[in-house]
Amino acid sequence: MRVFEAIADAVVAHGVDTVFGLLGDANMFLVADLVERHGVRFVAARNENAAVMMADGYARTTGRCAVATVTQGPGLAVAGAALTIARQARTPLVLIAGDTPPGDPWHVQSFDQQPYALATAGTFLPVATAGTAVRDVGRAFRAARELPGPVVLNVPIDLQDEPVPAAAATVPPAVPRPPGPLVPDPADVAALAGRLRSARRPVLLAGRGAEPAADALRDLADRADALLATTLMAAGLFTGHPYDLGVAGGLARPLTRRVLAGADLVVTFGAGLNRWTADHGALFPDATVVGVDVDPAAIGARWPVAAGVVGDAGETARAVSALLAPVSRPDWRSPDLAAELAAADPFADLPVGSPGDAIDPRAFMRICAGRLPRGRTTVVGVGHFGGWPNLLLDSVATDRSFVAPWEFGSIGVGLPFAVGAAVGRPDRPVVAFEGDGSLLTGLGELDTLARVGAPVLLVVLDDAAYGAEVRKLAPRGVDPDLARFPGRDLAAVARALGVPAWTVTDEAGARAAFDAVLPLTGPAVLHVRVRPDVVQERF
Repeated sequence: MRVFEAIADAVVAHGVDTVFGLLGDANMFLVADLVERHGVRFVAARNENAAVMMADGYARTTGRCAVATVTQGPGLAVAGAALTIARQARTPLVLIAGDTPPGDPWHVQSFDQQPYALATAGTFLPVATAGTAVRDVGRAFRAARELPGPVVLNVPIDLQDEPVPAAAATVPPAVPRPPGPLVPDPADVAALAGRLRSARRPVLLAGRGAEPAADALRDLADRADALLATTLMAAGLFTGHPYDLGVAGGLARPLTRRVLAGADLVVTFGAGLNRWTADHGALFPDATVVGVDVDPAAIGARWPVAAGVVGDAGETARAVSALLAPVSRPDWRSPDLAAELAAADPFADLPVGSPGDAIDPRAFMRICAGRLPRGRTTVVGVGHFGGWPNLLLDSVATDRSFVAPWEFGSIGVGLPFAVGAAVGRPDRPVVAFEGDGSLLTGLGELDTLARVGAPVLLVVLDDAAYGAEVRKLAPRGVDPDLARFPGRDLAAVARALGVPAWTVTDEAGARAAFDAVLPLTGPAVLHVRVRPDVVQERF
């Protein structure tokens, strides 16, 4: 058995049945072995950066450790932005990267891959000998799952053909070690119970890390007569509760903003509290903030807190409830507020108008709200356009059904993450929102979408510009035409690459396009020409 075959065996032994990547000299025989001998599905991207993004989207929607592979030199170099996104998101991901022979420094594709991998992924594991290859694969998966985060497993091309000693070819069984719930310190629990007892207008704010604790948080909120809210990444967690404020953050709706402005205590559970969640201090300016998280380093890391509790969200909520006698705050949890929340309409009082050649993005979102499938995965890319679906659509985020890869602020993420999400969760259609400038950084992945054939609706909100830059240049007296571009027929491009596509310029056209596209059974593109003068201030 050769090294690349032993690596394939070890990868499959870790439960892998799907690999994303792009073939090259230093990984093509590994991929061929995975496909031909093991039946692994190989999703071939057109760009290494996109391949790693697809793996990241797969991991985020499935909760599994994803695997991608790239070739040596430029193959790894091109994937740098995607690895950095995965590192900041702490996505469990193993990238198997080929490398040039160590003894050939003049190889045309040679560069020092270790410092590059450390600067992007953060973890680099070299396969140094044939005898350690299987063990090194196990180390990579363990690191990716337990850190968690991306790991570059580096395999020189000349080593891959070496024979593996028989004793070193056996793959040990993969035994995952799920962590137990972290029990909070009783003194911290008592202090938090005391804060909730004495507060006048408390709010419990849940993030994605608190999803398993939803019932415990509802019970605690009812006991403390507190209001409930979520970050965007946990949207929908408290749907149906009469005192659910919805999403808190820069994209909070007017009623949520008004109520949160009066809060005097905000307790976050499993939430990545940052400047966006707090809207730069404007969202709950007079509140004492307490953070509950399993990671002590995360508490107060991106936004100051008065106190922290290190503990599992559910364990902490139940422990606090056990110490807290029921509290009544009729002025805070009032019938009038419950009625307002029940009747709230995100499209009420929006000044919407569409000229003949472009649709108002708010009018398009209103149509989306009524037509998009409810049980979907929603992907929102990075850019000014992202403010509209995030603010106006009720996109449920529970069960890993909302993907927003904004960690590094990189454009070009919407389409590849949507492909990965669709491969990972084929039981749900995917609706992805992308901008024209963002899509144009990776048009080739429309071909990948066509080949994968998954039910992905890619909505391209096209203002013929980098909208965020236009809105920042003009107030400083700089010509915003630097960030404007000629309009292009992106629907025609999509069709040329094998994806059915429709162009939308008005509300009647939007409804007709949805009539043609839905129900979603395969890939489709809606190229939506939107008014460039309609600004989303809090994108």
